[in-house]
Amino acid sequence: MKNQPSWPEADAKLFLQAMHEVGSMGGIADVEPITIEMMESIQNFVLKSSIDLNHLKGIAPADLPGKISDQKKREQLLQILILLPYVDMKVDPRMVEIVDKFAEHLEIHPNTIKDLHRVRDNHLKRLLLDYGRRSLGEFLGLDSAPKVIKGVITMFHQAIGDKGVSERYQQLESYPEGSLGHTVFHWYRDRNWALPGEKKSTSELLLNHDCCHILGGFNTDVQGEMNVAAFQAGLFDDGFGFESLLEVILDFHLGKAFSTVGDIIPPSTGAFHPNDAMAGYEKGLACNVNLIRDLNFWSEADQSVFTLREKFNIPASSGPLLIKP
Repeated sequence: MKNQPSWPEADAKLFLQAMHEVGSMGGIADVEPITIEMMESIQNFVLKSSIDLNHLKGIAPADLPGKISDQKKREQLLQILILLPYVDMKVDPRMVEIVDKFAEHLEIHPNTIKDLHRVRDNHLKRLLLDYGRRSLGEFLGLDSAPKVIKGVITMFHQAIGDKGVSERYQQLESYPEGSLGHTVFHWYRDRNWALPGEKKSTSELLLNHDCCHILGGFNTDVQGEMNVAAFQAGLFDDGFGFESLLEVILDFHLGKAFSTVGDIIPPSTGAFHPNDAMAGYEKGLACNVNLIRDLNFWSEADQSVFTLREKFNIPASSGPLLIKP
């Protein structure tokens, strides 16, 4: 897998011990059932190990760096540890403190650590501002002031209606059945969404995200949004994918109404199911291209979705090609 380091059994055990250390808050609490489920999911979809969790003990943060020196492994491990305080929906400061110690000793300080602190302290407006700024560049490709201005103008223009753009997308109906373009057309129509360029559309900037839904086999309900966010976490090799997963966790697992537009999908709680999310993450890790940044839709629109899954090394989906809302 492009973004997946190898975890031999001994290293996999260290990974799980670190998760246990966080989940048990340094050994002072019982590990919650959903955290154990998360550990099992990490075994199945990331580590590919079969370690007995029943007698597993934690590892002190200071003891870990000398045993895992590979930077990629350190980064992946820490990002998973950062997820754990969210998983049981409590964001317990004691658990966050253990995560901080691991980050300190591993000498890694990603933005997701800052995000975790802001959720712990209930500084969501500040988090939203910073995340929104970073997502403009990472997720939407608007990584400079001129691009931001042009992007905003384009979004506004397409939202009020752009006949030239809308006609181009409406022509996707005539593309071969089963092609990415034909599927995108019906994906939008089935959901009563405006195509890019049609009045009240969300513009082309979100098209690659919608293609992730289709190519990865994820619906657009709460569960589908959670799992496609985990898929995207596997696509990015710089940690930003975990930030976009955090956005969805805040909306649909913690019910924080972080960034969801209430009249589209209202915030809710308990939507992070470790097995489903980590299965999505594994698919993203396997993908040989970052579909958010690098997919050229119009170059691939006439190609079969099944062909594109093979081309991009996306594991097969058991669901129908065109998932109904």
